[in-house]
Amino acid sequence: MENEIKLFFWLSTFVMISLCMIVIILVIIYQKNLNKYRNEQLAEQLRTNLLVEHKERARIAKELHDGLCGDLATLNNFVSAIKLIKDKDLVATTIIDIQESVSQCYDEVLRISYNLSPPLIKDNPINLILSSYLIRISRITPIDITFISNNETFHLSELERLEIYRIVQELIQNIIKHSQATYAEVFLQWYEQYMILSIKDNGIKYDFNADLKRQKIGLGLSNIKTRIQQIKAELILQNNQSNNIIQLKVKKQDGN
Repeated sequence: MENEIKLFFWLSTFVMISLCMIVIILVIIYQKNLNKYRNEQLAEQLRTNLLVEHKERARIAKELHDGLCGDLATLNNFVSAIKLIKDKDLVATTIIDIQESVSQCYDEVLRISYNLSPPLIKDNPINLILSSYLIRISRITPIDITFISNNETFHLSELERLEIYRIVQELIQNIIKHSQATYAEVFLQWYEQYMILSIKDNGIKYDFNADLKRQKIGLGLSNIKTRIQQIKAELILQNNQSNNIIQLKVKKQDGN
């Protein structure tokens, strides 16, 4: 009997030790896989950020080449021509053309500078930032764009305001370029602990996640996803038979 008790004790001890070892091994494997997953996620995030940065540089280079460089080339032609003109009236007219070209160059530099670092971001609420942008963009597109917001219930950080502005900018540009929509609506719904940004249009139906995988609209959607992750917001996609609707939920941060 005593031998059976000892055998049972040692057998139980062995089983417990074995179970503990198995649990420890499983925890180690899980931690290793978790670290691997995190490293892969960080690598993917870095890759996306680099692609977005490359896209931004290419876009700025294109704007400089197609816009400002073209205006400067025209200005240079006017300056070269004025040296050969002997008619005073024609000289006066050419000087007016030069002044207009300089003014266009100035406006173009302001526009590019605004896109790189919007001056409203630093000291203004997101309502004013988006309202100002949408008023400006509505002047150059036939799409009817409206903006609606209730009163802000908390303050967003400068980073949150900048990223939300860039997200709206990217989505509105996609609507203008690709959707064939006749109207678009931007809503800000403020609650005590969170804010919902909604963008709706009546253009061609699309699936955000599917398009993101297929990259149908270039890096723009990856850019949006990166910005959403940057401010720890939540993307909400709604199914609607007549409209495209994208919603973004931004929670109130401690201290805001």
